[in-house]
Amino acid sequence: MKKRDNLRSFRMLIRFIEYEEHDPYFNMAVDEAISFFVRTGKVLPTFRLYGWNKKAVTIGEFQKIEEINRDFCIANQIPVVRRPTGGKGILHNDDVTYSFSCKKEGRFKGNLFQAYEILSHVFLKAFNLTGIFAEVKKEKRVINKSSLCFARSSFGEICFKNVKIIGSAQKRWIDGFLQQGTIPVTVDRELLKKVFLCNPEEAEHIFGIRELIEEFDRIIFQENLKKALQEEGFALVVEPLEKKELFLAQSLYDKQVLYNKIEMQQKQSC
Repeated sequence: MKKRDNLRSFRMLIRFIEYEEHDPYFNMAVDEAISFFVRTGKVLPTFRLYGWNKKAVTIGEFQKIEEINRDFCIANQIPVVRRPTGGKGILHNDDVTYSFSCKKEGRFKGNLFQAYEILSHVFLKAFNLTGIFAEVKKEKRVINKSSLCFARSSFGEICFKNVKIIGSAQKRWIDGFLQQGTIPVTVDRELLKKVFLCNPEEAEHIFGIRELIEEFDRIIFQENLKKALQEEGFALVVEPLEKKELFLAQSLYDKQVLYNKIEMQQKQSC
């Protein structure tokens, strides 16, 4: 307890970007752009909350694309976007997604598990303030090898009534890291079964937060998240993206969209 009190006494200044919904490719481009400028010390460590303006699939940095039914996704205009972070596939339909970019310094100079633990305590407190009394998973081993992120749980992730309610993954560089995560609000299990080439039974064990607690409001949760960050020793400044971040994000977005078009054309010509 004394150690945690000492950590809280060190108030780390971070930027908080409030919830907005964007194109799937642009969401990933923005997170990459923020991470670049955070790691080079040109913007504050940044916590970003966002959503999706259309159905989309994100897959982990090293996940095999063969785990996705690309023909179905192409036919139904569901973009498949590779995340800069690891982990497994997520169908973004109705959810709240976050990213946190930071240099490896101060409270975050430790390893991957230590960073997970700090952010997990923040989310745990935010859920508690929202009336969702969850718990943090402590085991570091992952036994379930599913292609679905929410069919497996690992260290630092939060569960409620034995159901995983937030999935997170990291990308680490020498000078910093990016952590991304998603909270499903509702889940379309039938669509999950069509998008992912997996055991259909796995989709039956994935739940949205509104199936576990009926009243869940994104804006109320966002305010509780701000409170939790402050109570855990962070000082917040609420600011939007800077012009240089938007410029880099647009460049990354254009490259990703072009690459995806070429990949889809090659797939269709096979």
